Amino acid sequence: MIISRLSIIIPVYNEQETVVPILEKVLAVKLPDGILMELVVVDDASTDSSANRVESFLQRVRLSVPVNFIRHEQNKGKGGAIHTAIKHVKGDYMIIQDADLELDPNDFIQLLQPVVNGNAEVVYGSRFLNNSSGNQSRNLSFLANAFLTSLSNLFFGTRLTDMETCYKLMPVPEVKKLILKEERFGFEPEVTAKLARNKQIRFAEVPVTYIARTDLQGKKIGWKDGVRALWCIVKYGILRQ
Repeated sequence: MIISRLSIIIPVYNEQETVVPILEKVLAVKLPDGILMELVVVDDASTDSSANRVESFLQRVRLSVPVNFIRHEQNKGKGGAIHTAIKHVKGDYMIIQDADLELDPNDFIQLLQPVVNGNAEVVYGSRFLNNSSGNQSRNLSFLANAFLTSLSNLFFGTRLTDMETCYKLMPVPEVKKLILKEERFGFEPEVTAKLARNKQIRFAEVPVTYIARTDLQGKKIGWKDGVRALWCIVKYGILRQ
């Protein structure tokens, strides 16, 4: 498939220490020839200086790609920020980039390959296929992700190793057709379930580099989000809402 533009969605909430470094990393990525980049950055009513730092960065740096910066008046959650961004993306494909430094934007290139080669329409970046990243430690987070992914595979008919991954490369026309409701971390199982209903869409996974941060470093997902994800798997997988 020919991809002329990749839209990169960056939801931001209280990421003052990492938001500018991640913007720099994203803008430094050299996409395959012929693929242009656009950024849609949504500050989800941060209470720190995240939004001001983004604005300052955009003012002082000479950009070679279009950047749309949107600020929420009220906090809506990661899913809510993504919903806002989806309304503004203009690319053929979109990918979500968290505003922390857990994932490496250079992996965009290998995420694009299955689509460019005509082998898939949706590509997930699996944190658990890359043994060299130290992702296979059997900690509680790993086990929770493995359980949620296995359950989603059962209910959605997918064969993924990392349903909860941030890196989801998705065709914009298909995503814009979806009626998305989840405003927090339930976005991950919801969008997976609803894309998987289209049997013309082929899923693929590629390994990505992952350096997990701790709660002290600003990790925001908690056990309540895991419970919500479990409910979303049932809601969108079995009840097909």
